[in-house]
Amino acid sequence: MSRSEWLEQKGAAEQVRADAWAERYRMPPLEGAERALAWGAQCRHQLVTAAYTALVVEGEMTDAEWEGFECSLRPLTRAAWWIDQRDADPQDLPELAEAASSGDRPTENPFF
Repeated sequence: MSRSEWLEQKGAAEQVRADAWAERYRMPPLEGAERALAWGAQCRHQLVTAAYTALVVEGEMTDAEWEGFECSLRPLTRAAWWIDQRDADPQDLPELAEAASSGDRPTENPFF
């Protein structure tokens, strides 16, 4: 298998995990350029799951607090925002989400 084929398979597997996670946790589809959607979904999946581990499993946030925080993430549907945060420390996600602009939240309804 060539390197490019391996990378393509790895990316496809990560996309399947990100899509399954988004469906399970009722995360809305992302918006933006077509080529950014899959990458944004993968970045969101990786950052949010890492933040859960850092803040709840290893930190002091309760599951109830996390559920409220998770609801505040749903309106962040701009794929580019998640891509921009891909290298952020997972513990910083609450601050980053709070600082997100209204342009990063195209809708106020997190359950659309």
